[in-house]
Amino acid sequence: MKTCAQCSVNYPDAVEFCPRDGSKLPFNPATQALFDPLIGSTIDGRYIVEALLGQGGMGYVYAGRHAIIDKRVAIKVLRKEPAADESAAQRFLVEAKAASKIGHQNIVDITDFGVLPDGKAYFVMEFLSGPTLGKLVHESGRLDALRAITITVQIARGLQAAHDKGIIHRDLKPENIFVLERDGQKDFIKIVDFGIAKDKEHKKKLTQAGMVLGTPEYMSPEQATGQPTDHRVDMYALGCILYEMLCGDVPYRGDTPTKTLTMHVFEKIVPPSQRAPDAKVPPQLEAVVLKVLSKKPNDRYQDMRELMGALEQVEREIRPKREPSGVVRTMPRTSSGPIRTSTPTPGSTAEALAAVEGGGKRRAGLYAAVAAAMLLAAGVGFAVTRRKPKETPPPPPIAAVAPPPAPAAPPPPAPAAEADDVELVLDTKPPGAEVFEGPEHLGTTPLHLRHPKVEASVTYVFRKLGFRDETLPVVPNRDKELMVELVVKDAPPHKVASRKSSAAPGRTAPPAATKEPAKRVTDLRNPFE
Repeated sequence: MKTCAQCSVNYPDAVEFCPRDGSKLPFNPATQALFDPLIGSTIDGRYIVEALLGQGGMGYVYAGRHAIIDKRVAIKVLRKEPAADESAAQRFLVEAKAASKIGHQNIVDITDFGVLPDGKAYFVMEFLSGPTLGKLVHESGRLDALRAITITVQIARGLQAAHDKGIIHRDLKPENIFVLERDGQKDFIKIVDFGIAKDKEHKKKLTQAGMVLGTPEYMSPEQATGQPTDHRVDMYALGCILYEMLCGDVPYRGDTPTKTLTMHVFEKIVPPSQRAPDAKVPPQLEAVVLKVLSKKPNDRYQDMRELMGALEQVEREIRPKREPSGVVRTMPRTSSGPIRTSTPTPGSTAEALAAVEGGGKRRAGLYAAVAAAMLLAAGVGFAVTRRKPKETPPPPPIAAVAPPPAPAAPPPPAPAAEADDVELVLDTKPPGAEVFEGPEHLGTTPLHLRHPKVEASVTYVFRKLGFRDETLPVVPNRDKELMVELVVKDAPPHKVASRKSSAAPGRTAPPAATKEPAKRVTDLRNPFE
């Protein structure tokens, strides 16, 4: 079988080109070692080349392994023909520098760079085990709205980090986006292939004026016509990807690449609700898609942060109402105390008393019912006693019959039980960080949570764009108010400390948990620092 490097679809060995996108298919992995001298060799005495993963316009991507620490890596090698082209070689170097410079969790991590004995450049990056977004959409047909939003927000977050570093991708498409499962989180996104990225700080021009580079199905009108571009070309490409996830196909697809580019420039977009009526795209989400795909850059969202805010608002509106895992939100309580959870014996007085505690308005009537039930029970007992045969002589004719005992007053309601949950107030400096418990997104700081009162530790993760992720273990055994100070990614590490903790009277609050960011240990060198 052969695997297309663009769409990751498998085809028989007899097929030379991918029917879907026209890409030339690589050799069968079982026979490629006979034609590729790199497979089985060791690069720079450190990287063992194991197999060919795919190929693109600029180079080949191999699966490899570090010879010393046995870590899996991916190795991208510049093609022999472009190696002689100075501009292509410079773009290859820009790709390595760009991805290494961004340093974001949703961007592929570049760890090394070098030159082979035959003069071809290569760089080493993290190995990504998972399908591309193109393969996922191709196999699924389309994705539901909430899943599409989750994926889009992560892509936007990675692109915003790139834009903050002055880097524009310019070739964003589903085949350059990997969908992974990492640390229990599904649909974790990694953006790859910055081969034609534009670095605003790069002084030397790597493309000629009016030169069109990119993939026609995801190319903005200004990029298709060779006009000056900025970060909003990535915004348009992301809109095309979101449209494809919702509808199962791109907004424009012509018979030829030129026809597709012309449609981007002149044809009006068909709304997703009309393109795929059975997909039931929410109107709020459709409005976001149409704004992102505006022909004029000034009519789109002006940066990825603005787009992320709009998508998160849509998600809040369309997501089914549910309680986050591990968080208990208390319901309003009446003045009579909480509802009992113990199950009373059927037919007993406890059953009536349990019902009495449910609401204040029916209390008087229910007490009367309890009294009547007790009175009836007493009368029945008295009657049974009178009918019991007596062995003693009959009483005198005139005998006073004692009246039945008065019914006992109903017992007072049980005192209110202590709350079985605690209040946690999580805040960060600066505020606005996203709070996660495992893969579950709980909200944005400052955040108020209700949590069951337990002695086990719960770990919260704080994430904010431009800052390091901070992890804080918390023991929710009492009300606590915690402050986490975020550190800019370029700043030295520091300890995370809690601001204050409100403990029960007469108890001393233990010191807040602290955590130092883990140091990264590796023998891989980074020549771009």
